[in-house]
Amino acid sequence: MGIFKVMTISVQHQGCWTSDLDNVDASTLNYQVYPDRDYLRSRITLYPKDRAIISRMRKSNKILRINKVTSYNDVYFIDFLNRYRDSLAGWLYDKEVMFLFNRIWRGIETWGFAVTSDRTSEILREVSSYGKLMSYTLDDFKIDLGPRLSPAERRTLVTAFHRGYLDYPRRVDADTVANELGLSKVTFLHHLRNAYRKLTTHYLNSERE
Repeated sequence: MGIFKVMTISVQHQGCWTSDLDNVDASTLNYQVYPDRDYLRSRITLYPKDRAIISRMRKSNKILRINKVTSYNDVYFIDFLNRYRDSLAGWLYDKEVMFLFNRIWRGIETWGFAVTSDRTSEILREVSSYGKLMSYTLDDFKIDLGPRLSPAERRTLVTAFHRGYLDYPRRVDADTVANELGLSKVTFLHHLRNAYRKLTTHYLNSERE
């Protein structure tokens, strides 16, 4: 085992559904793999919101099924199944890397993951079989000991902050922010209080060290 590195690779994966998204910005929230069934389940955000993009995805022979499409303002949230074999996501899973993030922009897939330094050459050598390697970076892996907010908690906290709900006096009320997030007031306050609790616990624990 070598020292962990954060590796970022950008690949133009011709023939993949991502190569058709040449005018959108998409990010993977998470994905689950089912190698024995030859598919993986992805949940992504996609911008801009354009129904033609969904139609193009449905026509791709790499996408097996779109489970659900929801939207918020100008962003789509898409839950879908795509093929495991011949996918970068499946290949990285086989390499047993620690997935950090994925972004698809102008048809280029950018993957960030943690991997031991003794395996970086192997990954760079083999990734060429999946497409054209556009760029890559290597950085030291630093463990984040901060509080782990859920996506809902983080989105709620960020929106509340930017909309002025945390200001004194408040620039908006809870109903306004909840409506903007597409949540009930009770759910909005639930996520916000969970975020408060996690941040406060982390701060108080740090103070004792």
